[in-house]
Amino acid sequence: MAANSADTWYSNPFPLVPVVRLGPSADLGEAPVEAADSGNAHVPTQILGELQGLVRDYLRDRPRGGRRGRAIAVVGEFGLGKSHAAREVCNGLTRPDGPAMWIVDEPVQDFGRMYRDRLRGPADTPEGRAAFEELVRDYYAYVTAVRVGEQSADPQPGRPDDVPLDDIALDDIASGLRDRVLDPDKVVSALRYDPEVMHADLRVTLGEVTEHRRFATALALLQDPRFTSMVWAWLTGDQPAQQLRERGIKDAVTGIDPVFDALAVQGFLHGRVGKPYVLLIDSLEKVLDWPEESRRTFVDAFERLVNVYVSRGGLLVFCTSPRGLNAFRPSLHERVVQLWPTRFTTELTGELVAEYVGSGARPGRDGDGAGRGPVPFDAESVAILQELTGGVPREILKTCHHAWQLSEDRRGAVREVTAATVLKAVRGLHDNVSEDQVLSTIHDALALGQWRIASSDPVPARAASDDGPLVAYWLEPVPNAYIAIVVTASVLVADDEERVTARVRALRGVLHPARAEVLLVVNGLVSRTMRDRLARSLGSQPLVYRPGDFPAAVNQALDRLRTRLTELRQEADLAELTSELRSALGEHGSQLGQLRRTVSDLARRDLVVTAPGPARSALPEPVEGRFEEVFALLDTAVGRLAGGFGEGDGPPVRTGRADLTALGCATLVRQLTERFRAGADAWFRAASSAAPAEEQWARLRRICREYETAVEVLPVQSLGGGPAHRPTATRAVEGLADEVWSGLVSAVRAQ
Repeated sequence: MAANSADTWYSNPFPLVPVVRLGPSADLGEAPVEAADSGNAHVPTQILGELQGLVRDYLRDRPRGGRRGRAIAVVGEFGLGKSHAAREVCNGLTRPDGPAMWIVDEPVQDFGRMYRDRLRGPADTPEGRAAFEELVRDYYAYVTAVRVGEQSADPQPGRPDDVPLDDIALDDIASGLRDRVLDPDKVVSALRYDPEVMHADLRVTLGEVTEHRRFATALALLQDPRFTSMVWAWLTGDQPAQQLRERGIKDAVTGIDPVFDALAVQGFLHGRVGKPYVLLIDSLEKVLDWPEESRRTFVDAFERLVNVYVSRGGLLVFCTSPRGLNAFRPSLHERVVQLWPTRFTTELTGELVAEYVGSGARPGRDGDGAGRGPVPFDAESVAILQELTGGVPREILKTCHHAWQLSEDRRGAVREVTAATVLKAVRGLHDNVSEDQVLSTIHDALALGQWRIASSDPVPARAASDDGPLVAYWLEPVPNAYIAIVVTASVLVADDEERVTARVRALRGVLHPARAEVLLVVNGLVSRTMRDRLARSLGSQPLVYRPGDFPAAVNQALDRLRTRLTELRQEADLAELTSELRSALGEHGSQLGQLRRTVSDLARRDLVVTAPGPARSALPEPVEGRFEEVFALLDTAVGRLAGGFGEGDGPPVRTGRADLTALGCATLVRQLTERFRAGADAWFRAASSAAPAEEQWARLRRICREYETAVEVLPVQSLGGGPAHRPTATRAVEGLADEVWSGLVSAVRAQ
């Protein structure tokens, strides 16, 4: 709705620092801080309704045998309204007839100081102390009645004659104690019970607490006016007085375990007499920042406290982040009810804004802010407010405060807050870190990770000189592959996203896609919508600058990009190699076709028609016959192999490299066999004229060995095999050297 002249606001109703605290006002300073609290308005949400419903059920639950306890965890990221929900519960329970309630606004490592100075509970007011003292007396009467009831079936012990309880049945005594008609001190004395009945009850029923005796002593002394103030001082964290030290209370309630023991005992007393009691703890995730030993001690003690509240009729509500909840064991997760606040929708955002604006001063309303006219935020500004803040209530209120300031005229009046003003306010809130600071932090991160900066920019200056985002660094994590670190301001709307995407496209247009990655660092804010669009355009998630662990985040992101770049580089190299192989195979196929045609011609001309062997040698008949058998087998193999290379009128048979290898091997083996035959023939002619000398025998061995070695290195298996009972070219040439040696030796010795 457009604003008119009557719709003018003069006071900024939105908090400067939206914060909700459960602790005392001293946490915000002695004097009230204007607009420092985000609890000025309240918007009903589903999570708050569920939480209040659980609290109401707990307060109504009064079954026979005791109240059922429960623990509730409000879990969510910062700013989603966890503390606001807890404070609404706190406000609802803070009433004269409300249950006893202890409040821890924020755990601190000095737990004793927190317990002494910041814990809020019944001891803060005289009325609360009086109620607790009365509760202790009820508890004393209760445990005494239980003790009497246990003895009701047994013979009554002897009692002094002056005690006026002789004629009262034990059941009546128990009823009188429960109805607070009889004095438990007198009953204990008359029945000669151990006065430490409270200690016995604590020891038996509250096993989670280790220091039973000193708490039992303190509770017993609390009923004695001489010790009441001393006990209260000790229960609220002070050092014990001398009179208490003399009675066994030697140390103050300090440290994590003693503080949780004190909270467990004080709450347990209420549950023991059937009264509700509540503990609220906010910001439990602060424990994660503690040293390991303190954190482990807290986790163990807190889990014991949860067990006490759940099993002893208490209500424990604590707020924490998801990381804080995960610090506890799964057994605790099973014992608590988890409530997870969600982000505000556009509708809830509008309701929240309207609630706050309705509290602002307007003319004609007597400054009381009771009237609610048109809100200066129109529908468009509310929609962009919800989108840019992600629906986080804390961010909504901060942005509204700043947008309101930007909308004020010289007189401090506000007529309307436009969408453009909201956009400007978001930039003003988030673009507040200098570019030099961001670059310096990135430089430190690169030094920490020992990243290699490229010796020269892989993109020419002309392509990087536009008005787009700054390329802070070019990294070269692997040879000839780069990661560009690009820094930009907030990315809030489509124009911002287009500006960044155009710059990245220009950078990648110069480089091979598999040789470049981009890490986008946003110095400011990137909305969830723009983050998704950037991730799709860039191929990687943008990294938002945040002080603290940003150097570690940069190194983690760069590690992932380096891994991706290496994988892309390998895929690109493999694709390039595949292309080269395909080209080479095509060329090889062409050459192979030509070779096939040439071999076919040679085979038809020279090989198929078996050439006659050399003139008959002087070799002995068995040896000569063996050579002729080998020649015949080799000629058969050559004819068979050459016959596949395009003989006849039909289409040529497709022959592979193995066939060519076999044909070449057969041809070469035949030539070697002819030379072997000639060498053996020359040796035998010389040996026939006279008895061979040792040198001649060595020469024959060398002739045979050379042939045998040549056959061993050639692929003679490709000549083809066959059944064992049939001769084959392979077996023939493999055994020829031994057969020739044996035949010639026998022939010479027979002369």
